[in-house]
Amino acid sequence: MLPLDPIQPPTSVQQLLKRDVSATETPTAPVAPLEDLVKRLLPEPYHTLFLFSLRSDLLTNSATNIHDTFRIYNNNNEQGGGSGIAIEGATMSALGAGLGYYLKEVCKVEMTWSGDRFTQLPAVPPMIPAEAGIDGVVRASFVPWRYYMNVVTFGYSFAFWDWNRWQRELDWMMLSGVNMALAMVGQEYVMRKFYETQGLSVDDISDFLGGPAFMPWQRMGNTQGSWTAGNAEDAAFKNEWINSQWELQGQIMQRMQAFNITPIMPSFQGFVPPKLPEKHPNIKFEKSSNWVGMPEQYTEVTFLPSTEPLFTTLSQQFIQLQKAMYKEKGIDMDVSAQNFYLLDLYNEMVPSSTTPEYLKAGTEGVMKAFKAADPKAVWTMQSWFLLNKGLWKAPQIKAYFDGIREVNNGKDAFVIDLYSDVQPLWATTEGFYGIDWGWSMLNNFGGSQGLYGTLPTLLTDPFKGYQQPAKAMRGMGITMEGINNNEYLYQLVLDLPWQSVEATYPTTFATPTPKPGAYSLQQQGLNGQTHLEDYIKRRYGPDQTTPAMLEAWTTLSQTVWDCKSRQVSQSKSILDFTPALIMHRPGFMTNIMCYDQTKVVDAWKQLVESTETEESKKRRRHHSVIQDSVAAAIMASFGRSSEIPQSSSFPSLRQSFGTWIKGAYQNTVGQLKASSSAGFDREGERKIVQGRVSGSVEPVKVELVGTPGSALSNKIAIPSDVSSFRYDLVDVTREVLLGVVLPGLHRELAEAYSVKNLNRTRAWDVILDTDRLLSTHTHFMVGPWIRDARVSAKVVASSTTATATAWTPASMNRYRDYLEYNARNQITWWGPQGQGSLTDYASKEWGGVVKEYQYPRWQIFVDRLVKAVESRSTLDYDAFLEDVLKKEAGWVHETTCLGGCSEDPSSTTTTTAGENGGKEEVTSKYPVEAVEDSVLVAQDMVDRWGRVASRLAQASKK
Repeated sequence: MLPLDPIQPPTSVQQLLKRDVSATETPTAPVAPLEDLVKRLLPEPYHTLFLFSLRSDLLTNSATNIHDTFRIYNNNNEQGGGSGIAIEGATMSALGAGLGYYLKEVCKVEMTWSGDRFTQLPAVPPMIPAEAGIDGVVRASFVPWRYYMNVVTFGYSFAFWDWNRWQRELDWMMLSGVNMALAMVGQEYVMRKFYETQGLSVDDISDFLGGPAFMPWQRMGNTQGSWTAGNAEDAAFKNEWINSQWELQGQIMQRMQAFNITPIMPSFQGFVPPKLPEKHPNIKFEKSSNWVGMPEQYTEVTFLPSTEPLFTTLSQQFIQLQKAMYKEKGIDMDVSAQNFYLLDLYNEMVPSSTTPEYLKAGTEGVMKAFKAADPKAVWTMQSWFLLNKGLWKAPQIKAYFDGIREVNNGKDAFVIDLYSDVQPLWATTEGFYGIDWGWSMLNNFGGSQGLYGTLPTLLTDPFKGYQQPAKAMRGMGITMEGINNNEYLYQLVLDLPWQSVEATYPTTFATPTPKPGAYSLQQQGLNGQTHLEDYIKRRYGPDQTTPAMLEAWTTLSQTVWDCKSRQVSQSKSILDFTPALIMHRPGFMTNIMCYDQTKVVDAWKQLVESTETEESKKRRRHHSVIQDSVAAAIMASFGRSSEIPQSSSFPSLRQSFGTWIKGAYQNTVGQLKASSSAGFDREGERKIVQGRVSGSVEPVKVELVGTPGSALSNKIAIPSDVSSFRYDLVDVTREVLLGVVLPGLHRELAEAYSVKNLNRTRAWDVILDTDRLLSTHTHFMVGPWIRDARVSAKVVASSTTATATAWTPASMNRYRDYLEYNARNQITWWGPQGQGSLTDYASKEWGGVVKEYQYPRWQIFVDRLVKAVESRSTLDYDAFLEDVLKKEAGWVHETTCLGGCSEDPSSTTTTTAGENGGKEEVTSKYPVEAVEDSVLVAQDMVDRWGRVASRLAQASKK
């Protein structure tokens, strides 16, 4: 076997694998990982600034904020080691939160998914302000656990991460005070070895395991097998990928241990390969219910009821094997006070029986199995399954938890109330009947990107949960299905545990009598508006944040983040769905926007206009209302419609109307000629499709009205070089184009078709303009997703798993193609075939996907509408779906050379459409770096679509 692209752990990890675990208990070793974090992230002047020390006796005078206390103060040589910032913490997590506090509150910088401003830290590190007093700053959490991740985040966001990306995420977790996280990477490696000990072959196990982008659902018993099983190399590719993920998990777990982040570990779930019952002919195995209408071969998973003694036996064997395998990597779980194990018993499935007796016996069986396998075990579960209100009535819910309480009165279980922000189950179950639970914000489904939130709820309900009479709220966390959206809300939830409960609710929680040696918090109550403004200032830079930016975000926080319609999920754009004449989709994953569109459009314009400079004003062309109107009329005569400005104030007609006509004609025809070339390149040239679904001409621009408090009027340098600012410009502009403009244009299209007058329709330039916008920031581009999938095709040099593959350049290319298919399939078909039950569930508004996958569906749709009108017939929607399915299939199965292709002249897998080099052509369609400047493109979008958005937003109220 040729070991191409071998994974070798870095030297530090190799040393960790050999080290004595007890070495981490020495006085100096525990803080070294935090010192390394400082050197990784911060400029050199900060590398020796901090004096970290663990103090288990660190206490506060609070009756509520008592967990993971930290204290930061100016050292001034008081304890030796030089002057600088002293950070004391009761735990490693407290030290990390203390460092995060210093960076956020003193240095005014913050680490986020979309970037950070660490390069803009002051050259001279600032000291703690004098007003903090001699004690410095003292903070503590009111819950012991701050947790992170959803089981499916490992599919929608983490699937193809490498160690560098994981390392950054772990650093972010440390600075955010996260001290509990799911540990699911590489789980299949343990599972494979476990089932081998049960007498199953590698092929039997491989047939059961899911594809690389879909393993989370196999872990929960929703699916089995992969829809690439027809690929003769499916098993070999899958097993190699599992090997590399296990190597990666070793690095992740080492860092989690070093940071003292408690892992929630896999457990024996009871869902087993179909061949396992043959090894136990006297045991009654059952089949789980069908999941979301998937083909039977990929669902209805075989499972072992927890009431069977064999369940306890296999639980013991699995956990013991897992402990032994991690111990080889230097992770000794037996030294922990508690070990948390995840088991979601009925995730989106119907139990074999819903009688209270059956449900109680099932959970009691699980608890007994856990305690037999590991006396320190804590059964951890997500509460999502209880949202099936038709199934889970009060007697069933109580019986479920009664079974848990049969073992140690339920003290060894932890319920993650996954959806507390919208449908809190703690409020309807008496705080889960006294069992420990955690308040969570889910917010996101499938990695969707819509702006959405319940901000007022986030600012109040966690405190209500904490006051619940059962007094069992022991955690807070974020449990989104996909990251890289609505960043502020997630950071807020992680900040909330460190807010003083007594200061926020002084009439409910009185400050207790001071304790000897304890510190006072000296903390103000939570103020939502102040918290938001401080976040934006850290995000953009205090000296780069204008009043206009803060005002825009205040408006957005009161609209997109204050959903009052009681909808249960983010809204998705109609672009994410197969087009139809009627696209009204209520309920879950609705495409109805729950906010005042007019206010959101105004906030968008204000945010973009805050970037205005003298240079940009010169760049942006100036047209009078009349000239724009004439240009629009001429475009219409070419079948290229444009928005006719709505205005009652026309400029003076001192210039002859003939001159206006001539100027508008020359300008417009010039635009049409410039845009008539075939194809679509990076400079934005668009192809006219049969003269009907047109591409964009150079936008007709108008002078923007200045905004009070804008960057220009305040002479503040705009944060155009800050990744997070560019991210926000793209995100808000995307929301308006796809949440306001596109639905409005679709309404007009449907109305025009109904009266058989499609000349009234607008060109669908907005979709291609959206693609252009999204391609200005890597977080909104499909190229990095595909590249990361292909690059994750590693062959582990030390692998002991035999495969039939002889690794050659050709087979490595096929391996990468296999992973690219997984990546493409997840964000489109989500299953073995298109137009299935989960199609477009995880759709992404990403540059490249919009232009190459979503836009062609609209091209086909509009062309068929036009043909129907011309032939005086009705739209044949079934024929349209057939056309779309073929187009989608071409994209889903397309492959690139992103991340590289191995050179092999004999390999036909490096070609597309039968021509050598074709794959490189495809690759060029999906850049991995920003194509244009986000600020300039956002300005262009306001020029082109600002008036349209305002009109359509107003029309949406009717």
